[in-house]
Amino acid sequence: MTLRRVFSDITCSLSFIWGTSVAVSMILMRVDVATALVVFQVCAIGAALGWISTHRQKCRAIEAIHSTGTSRSDSLSYGLFGDVVVAAQQQLADSRRKLQQSQRKQTEFEAKIHLRDKQIRHLQAALRSLDEPIVITDFQGQLKFCNDAAIDVLTVKDSDDSVDGGSQGSRDRDGHRSELPRLESIPELKVLLEESRNRDNAVERRTTEFELAHAGATTVYRATATTLLDETGALSGTVVVLKDVQAERQQKSRHAEFVASVCHELKTPMSSIKAFTEMLIDGDIEDESEQQECYGFIESQVDRLTRMVNSMLNLARIESGVIQVQREDCELNDVLNKALCVVQPTADEKNIRVVSELSDLYMAAHIDRDLLGQAVINLLSNAVKYTPAGGEIRLRSRIEETRAVIEVRDTGMGIPDDSLPHIFERFYRVPENNKAASGTGLGLALVHYIVTELHNGEVTVESTVGEGTTFSLSLPLGHQKQNRLAKESGLCTV
Repeated sequence: MTLRRVFSDITCSLSFIWGTSVAVSMILMRVDVATALVVFQVCAIGAALGWISTHRQKCRAIEAIHSTGTSRSDSLSYGLFGDVVVAAQQQLADSRRKLQQSQRKQTEFEAKIHLRDKQIRHLQAALRSLDEPIVITDFQGQLKFCNDAAIDVLTVKDSDDSVDGGSQGSRDRDGHRSELPRLESIPELKVLLEESRNRDNAVERRTTEFELAHAGATTVYRATATTLLDETGALSGTVVVLKDVQAERQQKSRHAEFVASVCHELKTPMSSIKAFTEMLIDGDIEDESEQQECYGFIESQVDRLTRMVNSMLNLARIESGVIQVQREDCELNDVLNKALCVVQPTADEKNIRVVSELSDLYMAAHIDRDLLGQAVINLLSNAVKYTPAGGEIRLRSRIEETRAVIEVRDTGMGIPDDSLPHIFERFYRVPENNKAASGTGLGLALVHYIVTELHNGEVTVESTVGEGTTFSLSLPLGHQKQNRLAKESGLCTV
C-alpha cells in the first residue's frame, strides 16, 4: 500500500507537469480554452494532493525523529522520509549514549575532584597543626603554603624590618592567615630556595642555619629544603621545614664547656700527682714524714679524680639504663641517716654543724636505697661545699598527706634568681659560686633524674643570696606490698 502511495505521489507530480505542459501547448495552438483549463485543473488537483501527502509524511517523519523506538518496519509508513527517520534516530541514539557516557565521566571526575579537595584540606589542616614551621613553594620559588608556625617565624622578621610588616599574616574570621609572609626577609632562606631550584647543583635535600632576633632575644633555626618532583621527574616545588635549634646549640655549647671544664679539672690533679711522683722517684724528698705527706697528697688527688669520673659514669649509666633500678620496701629515715653519716666527716673538717630533724614516724617508701641515698648525699655534699666554716646544715623529713618530704637546708652562699631555672641542667654551674668550690655540674642533674624519673617524685629549690638554700624532695609514701594487698582486699590505704 505504501509503495502504491509513493507511486501515486510520483504519478500525480508527473501528471501535473505533463498536464500543465499540454494545457499550455493547447492554448498556444489555439485549441479550445475550456478544454485546456480542464486539463490544467486536473493537473493542479493532482499536484495539490501530492503536496498534501508529502507534507503529512514530513510531519510524521519529524514526530518520529523526536520519538524513540522506531523500527525499520515503522519507517515504511513515512514514504520518502523513512530512511531519513531511521538514520536520524540512530544518530540521536548514538548522541544520547555518548551524552550519558560524558555525564557519567563528568560525575566521576567531579567526585574525584571533591575527594582530592577534601584530601588537600585535611593535609593543610594537618600541616597547620604541626608545631614545626613548614613552607611550600612552586617550581618558580613562589610561596604557595606555610602553616601558622612558619608565619609566626617569618612575620617576626617582617615586623622587625618594616613598619607595616607586622600586618602580614593576620588572621581572618575563620582563624586562618589572610596573607602570606615574604621569604625575601630572610636572605639565607632565599638562597636556600634558589640553590634547590638550580638544576646544575640539584640535590634532594639541602640544609642551612640562620638567626632571627626579636625583642632582644636571638633564636637559631635550621632550614631543611626538600625538592618535590612530578610524575615525569621534573621539579614541581620545594618544601622547607624549619626547626628551632637554639636549645641544641646551647646544649652543644654547654657540652663543650663541660668537656673543657672536665679536662681542666683532670689536668690539675694529674699535674700535681706527676710532680710529687717525680720528686719521690728522683729522691728529692728524703725525710720519711715528708714522703708520707706526699703519698697522702697523691692519694687525695687520686680520690678526687675517682669521684669526678664516677660522677660522669653514674649519670651516663643511669640515663642509658645500664644500672638497673632495684626498688624495695624500706624505711626512708634509714637511708637519710646513712647519707648523713657519709657527709658528717667532711662537714666536721669545715667546722659546719649538721642537724638531723628526721620524723619520728615510720616513713614507708618503695625506693632504690643506693640511688636515692646517692641523691641525698649529693645534696648534702653541695651544702657542705657552699657553706662557709661555722655554718649550719639541716636534714629534715616529714609526712605530708600521701607523700614523704625531705629537706636539705644550709646557711651558705645562696643561688641568684637568674640561675634557679637552670640549676638542674646538666653541666650547669652557678657563675657566681664557681670560685667557692670545684665541680662538674652533674651532681644536681643526677639528683633531679633519680628523684623525678626513677622515683616519680619532685625536686624544688628555694634560695636567697647570702642567707642559704633549701632543696626539697617529695616522694610517694607507702610500701608496694601493702598497696598490693590492699588492692587485692578492696581496701584503700595510704
